[in-house]
Amino acid sequence: MSRSAPQVLEMHSSATVLTIDFFDTLVSRSVAQPTHVFAVMEEELCRRFGHRWTGFALQRVVAEHIARRKAAITDTNRDVTFDEICSELCELMDLGRDDHHLIADLEKKTEVSLAVAVKFGCDIVSLAREKSMPVLIVSDNYMSAQHIVNMAHAVGLSWVTASDVIVSSEHGAMKHNGTLWDVVLRHLDVSPSLILHVGDDAKADGDVPASRGIATHVNDRMRRSHRHMMNTTPAVLPFSRLEAEYRDSVSSGEWDAAEMFGALVGMIVAGQIVDVRNVLAQREIAGIHFVARDGFLAHSVWSNLRASGVQLPEASYFSFSRSVVWRAGIHVVDELTMARFIGDDEEMTVPRLERRLGCSLDSTIDRTVTISAVTARQILVANSKNILVASATLRERMLSYLQAQGLLEPGHHVVVDLGWTGSSIADLAHIVSEATNGQSVIEGRLTGLYWDAWSQRARVSLHGFAMDDFHTIDDNRRLLGILNLLEVMVTAPHGSVVGYSDSENGVAPIYVDTQVEKEAFEQLVARVSAIGARVATAIVTDSPDSPVKSSDITGETVWAAMMQVGHTPRPEEIAVSGLLRHISAIDHEGAGTALLGDAPTRPKKVNDTFVHDVFNTLMHGHWLQGTLRHWNQKPESAEVVSDIEKRFPFTQPQWVGQ
Repeated sequence: MSRSAPQVLEMHSSATVLTIDFFDTLVSRSVAQPTHVFAVMEEELCRRFGHRWTGFALQRVVAEHIARRKAAITDTNRDVTFDEICSELCELMDLGRDDHHLIADLEKKTEVSLAVAVKFGCDIVSLAREKSMPVLIVSDNYMSAQHIVNMAHAVGLSWVTASDVIVSSEHGAMKHNGTLWDVVLRHLDVSPSLILHVGDDAKADGDVPASRGIATHVNDRMRRSHRHMMNTTPAVLPFSRLEAEYRDSVSSGEWDAAEMFGALVGMIVAGQIVDVRNVLAQREIAGIHFVARDGFLAHSVWSNLRASGVQLPEASYFSFSRSVVWRAGIHVVDELTMARFIGDDEEMTVPRLERRLGCSLDSTIDRTVTISAVTARQILVANSKNILVASATLRERMLSYLQAQGLLEPGHHVVVDLGWTGSSIADLAHIVSEATNGQSVIEGRLTGLYWDAWSQRARVSLHGFAMDDFHTIDDNRRLLGILNLLEVMVTAPHGSVVGYSDSENGVAPIYVDTQVEKEAFEQLVARVSAIGARVATAIVTDSPDSPVKSSDITGETVWAAMMQVGHTPRPEEIAVSGLLRHISAIDHEGAGTALLGDAPTRPKKVNDTFVHDVFNTLMHGHWLQGTLRHWNQKPESAEVVSDIEKRFPFTQPQWVGQ
């Protein structure tokens, strides 16, 4: 349980001196993690001096690691200095003396410009000073005491002077190994029992000072926005600022995982809208159509923007799915065409097969008996006439529905979807082109595409905003690893469409809702959607309250947001995902699969077959990284994670520069 500043001081009423950690306890930054400061620097360096500075942020992290390793060779107790880090960075990037001064000065200025006060830390310092308790800042950091003073003054802590700061870089000692605490005790010259120390690190601010008799209180709430320190590049900054804003708003309160899932969805939706606006600025469009459940939220935001007076053309939202577009496009019934309707490992009853194809099937097999995929396909081929009649009926109704949405009007139409191969968009484009004699042309604008999209490009124009099949193989794989998560989070309050029926207002979609999706929406996804809509609206309208503006939304920044959550999830996000399941069956029936897969029993002798089987199961059936990070929290399954990361390096947490 998190305690307030007054409660902490009351618990340690005998303390007469307060020592306090600085970073993430008293002062933080307006970005989510320390290494994102370097991303801000890289952005500025590239703006001022060009792309020779591309990759600076990651190199800055690497340089610090090298400097620390070298420092430990000569003295394991001391901390590294800022000058040593800058020297290593200059060697890594082949920089001269002028550049050395440039980056050193820029880092100091950037740190000060990004400084924000931590409410809990400032509250406890204020109360201590009211009680006339001496306050000493104790920090493990490579910067000087004067730099810490400058950051403190930037957030209004004007009382801080260099004499109020003990920093590791100036004393050849560190909190983590205890040597800096010896310096502190000599400096204060009071009994350890009279000191209360407050910090955010369980070891350096908790266990180590406690072993010297100092009372401690650890509040690590500001560290929750940290993900993987190597993932730093300017593209991470928009999402980083959203995370930092939420971190600061909850301060020491409970962290709601729905907020960051919502921020991710907001970035994706903003990307969909920005992408369409970019297209509108370049050429004339006959129609804009947000489609499938993936486009529901973006269409809602678009419509609300129009209602509020934002100048945007009207856009439609129409429901279609693999199920309906595949069935509506059947012209030949044979083993090959029917194979796409039944997975090789699927088993089902004849009634379910009828629902899947939308027609009755003649068969002598008991309707309660589960049949194999091979038998199911044979039944379909034997019922070709029924299937073709049902397909023609569905196609006619579907075209009536699309006519009402304006998709059959002559001209160039933009269809907006989440992704991932473009095959359903290509099938839709074929049906529409056939019905309009080529007068209606579709262009697919998708958030992400992976390598299977290549074969669809000959059939329809496709554009991947955040990721496409031309990116690296590893990034294509990273996208595949998060598809299930994104499909669960970016969705609509209604079920999937499985057909169309006549209604008073024409033809209307027939939806099927699964119980697991209803429960997920009630428990989490509805909140995620509401947050996502709020975030997206603030971004695309350039709200002064939003730390992210529409100009920040690019394919690179949306991809970075997808990676920050999807590839390096935090424990809170993993925990809440244990409730969720992904429905992948073409007929949208069944209980689906859990986002987080169950850990397998690791054999005594691990071989490639075991590792590949586990990897393929996760890649195609679950949220890959959510599962791996979940397993990594448990000793009995952490070794399996290590096996997979060694065999498939792209699964390691670092995605920047890899």
